[in-house]
Amino acid sequence: MSHTLATIKQIFLYPVKSMRGVAVNTAHLSLNGFIGDRRYAFVQRELAATDGFPWLTGRDKPKMILYAPRFIRAPTAEDWDAPIVVQTPEGQELEIKDSRLERELAELYGHPVFLFKTKRGNFDSQHVSLFSLASLRDLESESASAIDPRQFRANLYIEPVGDPFVEDEWVGRVLQIGAHARVGVTKKDTRCMMINLDPDSAKQNPAVLRTVTRYHDECVGIYANVIAPGVVRVGDVIQFA
Repeated sequence: MSHTLATIKQIFLYPVKSMRGVAVNTAHLSLNGFIGDRRYAFVQRELAATDGFPWLTGRDKPKMILYAPRFIRAPTAEDWDAPIVVQTPEGQELEIKDSRLERELAELYGHPVFLFKTKRGNFDSQHVSLFSLASLRDLESESASAIDPRQFRANLYIEPVGDPFVEDEWVGRVLQIGAHARVGVTKKDTRCMMINLDPDSAKQNPAVLRTVTRYHDECVGIYANVIAPGVVRVGDVIQFA
């Protein structure tokens, strides 16, 4: 008989790669990840044809995470291309395809960029990322600092039934999320300096990545690929399938 492994506490989608996430109560999980997640990305033009990772990201320019996209209406399986506007750090709202936004980001980067759009999502690795709030509390203790969970840019923030980092034991297992969705956990999430960035200021706290590297072999959180689609909601339980 299945038993509860964790409960979903927050769901985040990231309409534009490396920009601020959008908290939602309900999200539609397709075979290509959450609908609306990482649908857009800005590409460094000079790397577009030569580099396997040509995206403009907060690793290059931390200020990227201060740009705040929002959906005009919630994306669904029937309406995956819902319009998006982006609020700049200065408070101006621009439609995602507005050339002024592209020019502003090109100026930030110092080189030409262009907007790339895909229905499948611009992922670094796997379709879905999960992050344990129990593990976060452990990291705060280990680093002797307060850490905003949004620094880990997960899709699903979960409260596990077990101990901190129990989610590492789920690698290789299939999880049932809510009534219908199923994902296969593929690996632990190897981290970079992005987790140092405060989501509201873009200021760095190097103790975060230093702690993850020292105590957890650079990994915190888990990645999964989608096996069966479904609607996922805050409050849903996660079980072994």
